[in-house]
Amino acid sequence: MEFTRAVLVADPRSARLRAMDPAAPSASDPRPAGPWLPRATVVAIAVLTVVAVLVGQRDWAVPERAQGGFQVAAVPSSLTALVLGLTAICLLVGAAVTARDAALRPRDPVLLVWLAVSLLAAAALVWNALVLAADAEFETGAVIPVLHWAFTFVPALVTGLAARNLGVARAVAAALGTGVVTLPLFGLGWSLLHSRESPAAGTGNSLWTTAVLGLVPLAIAAAISRSSALSAAWKREHPTH
Repeated sequence: MEFTRAVLVADPRSARLRAMDPAAPSASDPRPAGPWLPRATVVAIAVLTVVAVLVGQRDWAVPERAQGGFQVAAVPSSLTALVLGLTAICLLVGAAVTARDAALRPRDPVLLVWLAVSLLAAAALVWNALVLAADAEFETGAVIPVLHWAFTFVPALVTGLAARNLGVARAVAAALGTGVVTLPLFGLGWSLLHSRESPAAGTGNSLWTTAVLGLVPLAIAAAISRSSALSAAWKREHPTH
């Protein structure tokens, strides 16, 4: 009894929280409330990426490679429909799961940041997919990636840092939410590049490249966002005067 009273006196804010909800974390508890890995977002990323890679392995008509401008020309209507259709699906699903897992309302600034960043990333990845598709007809050897990792890393990092004051779980959910858009489109591009290989080899190479150059940078950006959110929470709990 004496021990319980001492705890309540030492941390009155925790006592009030626990009086309303015994399962609530104490003010000094460093752990984030609830799971910090958003399950719906992770499932959406996995399903859409695998579907994009498998669909990209079909024998699609590909654009012509051009030397200037956008580097592609004569884009077939079937490929245009595929890329734009997948982009629309990813944006709709991504907005839904991000709003759910990060507990965001339609007018929340973080959701608007997510939308702006995702739209820009989607435009860049549509172009990337068309360029890689145009390269499928040529024996150019191994593609040397230079900045491909940025397609998933930068959007996740920007959105995650924008959400750092919302808490750990919500910041991670916002960061990973961009991956619902970026990773499937990233995988589609590599799948189109490898679409002239055997189905097994093309699928395997596409998934491997997508994991190394897309998934790993996405996970790193989410980890940085988590660290930034933890730091922001600590500063709120320990303000300097």
